[in-house]
Amino acid sequence: MQKMLYVISFICLCIFPVVGEDTCETSVNGASGFIGKLVDEALEIVNKGNASDDVKRQELSECINKYLDIDRITKSVFAPFGYKDLTEDEKQKVRDYLKKYLITFYAGEGKLSAMVNARLSGQLAAEKKDNDFAVISQFEKNSSPAIKIVWITNGQKVFYVEIEGINQIITLRAEMKGKIGSGTLMDYINKQ
Repeated sequence: MQKMLYVISFICLCIFPVVGEDTCETSVNGASGFIGKLVDEALEIVNKGNASDDVKRQELSECINKYLDIDRITKSVFAPFGYKDLTEDEKQKVRDYLKKYLITFYAGEGKLSAMVNARLSGQLAAEKKDNDFAVISQFEKNSSPAIKIVWITNGQKVFYVEIEGINQIITLRAEMKGKIGSGTLMDYINKQ
């Protein structure tokens, strides 16, 4: 009986790491495919020649809201401001505020035109990052140098992006600190 347990343990040690690697590889490929789909959709929106900037922003906002992990982003951005201590209603108000704010953050004046005629260059590369995946992309526009964007995703939603090494969660948190100032998070949110 004891020999049988050793054999089963040995088989498990041999098989499960391989299964884990295959699962991780499949997930890495899935994360790359997810980001590819998101990028294609966003670039299609901003490159619509017959649509106004307002229409593009509206469509891009729907795209952004569909693909961003708003709950997780909200927790990360507002954690230093007492987010975990808020009531569920207050947390919902903060999430709603951040959804609207992210539209300007990602597709505000100047940012939309910066994406027009941009394109992915090369293949997307993905790697495991903690419980998520980091999908690395390079964007080119005209003859400008490529811009590196790293998308942190679970393969279904985007948690945050790093643009040329700048972490967008940290940037958002700094912007919110400036807006909230010495007041409370809910004082600021309620004024919006």
